[in-house]
Amino acid sequence: MKSNFSTEQKQRARKADLYDYLLRNHRNQFKLEGTSLHPLDNHSLSIKKGYSGYKDFATDETGNSIDFLTKYMGYTLVDAVKALCGDEYTIPDQEENTHIDVSDAKFLLPDPCDNQYRQLYAYLIKQRGIPSDVVQMLVDQKVIYQEKSHNNIVFVNKEKTLAEIRGTNSYKSFHGILKGSAYKDFWWFKSVPGKEAEVAYVCEAAIDAISLYCIHKKQNMCIPALYCSIVGVANQQRIDRIKDNIKTILAVDNDEAGQACRDRNSDLEYIIPSCKDWNDDWRAMNE
Repeated sequence: MKSNFSTEQKQRARKADLYDYLLRNHRNQFKLEGTSLHPLDNHSLSIKKGYSGYKDFATDETGNSIDFLTKYMGYTLVDAVKALCGDEYTIPDQEENTHIDVSDAKFLLPDPCDNQYRQLYAYLIKQRGIPSDVVQMLVDQKVIYQEKSHNNIVFVNKEKTLAEIRGTNSYKSFHGILKGSAYKDFWWFKSVPGKEAEVAYVCEAAIDAISLYCIHKKQNMCIPALYCSIVGVANQQRIDRIKDNIKTILAVDNDEAGQACRDRNSDLEYIIPSCKDWNDDWRAMNE
């Protein structure tokens, strides 16, 4: 396929100083610690000054500057190359061979475990307070399962193009997105299966979306709706895709990153949890 940049421009963008770029263009979405930047919604990710990429200390995942913008910031490949090249970006001659392989990471779902998802049920019910019937509903809808190798919970969208991963060992467990997940897709479930949704609630994480559903159910506020996770507040393209197709209500966290998201989506209605997130609110309701 033809692309609007050359191979040389892509290589230049990969080696661009990601730290300086994010500090100039996305300062309110990052916490500065010494010579490193950390996304407000994912402290395990680190972007060090003078380096052309990032490292996730929770998973040992590394990537270049393009990888970070496309995977975590919602950029298209072309936009990432253009942004990182800056004034040096030019559209190449259309006769130039600019075939680019954009599939740097294959999406491969982990195998489900053979048992009865014991760790999944224990974590969601005992540690997160999710009712057993809600957990069973999500298992039946095939949007959550327990994977075989590490007993992590996999929140997979129905299209099987994106997966959010949550560890089951402790409350402060591993949380991330499966490598190769589609950057425009999102995790979701229907509150009333079989009925067309009237609205979509956009949350930062799957457990927040599930918790908000539980709150609405307890308050007898459940209408046919989608409860969505965009897996971190920074991915604007996931929000745009949802709001282009259905009435959308932002339901992101009650913190600085959440407020930045509300500010840049001023056209959307929003609700804000009383605590930091909806799971905190849900557990507080049941104490």
